[in-house]
Amino acid sequence: MGWADGGSLVAGKLEKLRDKIREYHGVINELKAGLKATLPEKPEAMVLYEKCKSTGLPLVAGGLLDQPYIWLLEWSIIEQEMTLMESLSGASANAV
Repeated sequence: MGWADGGSLVAGKLEKLRDKIREYHGVINELKAGLKATLPEKPEAMVLYEKCKSTGLPLVAGGLLDQPYIWLLEWSIIEQEMTLMESLSGASANAV
């Protein structure tokens, strides 16, 4: 099943988001390892995700932004990447 009209644009945006999250966590790992690195800014979607998660409130009164489907796809990618990074961090801590 392929993407509907405009879906390839969404797919590209989601892939860029995934890359930014991985880059962000990669730099955090470099800093933990004692390497000198400059921490990039968190992706905007990740900041919104953390705000919603920490407050337990929806992003807007009636739902999630104007495009809830796209936000939920972003949310899913962020959740997957955060879980992956936490698992990798826990595994490396147990290995030491």
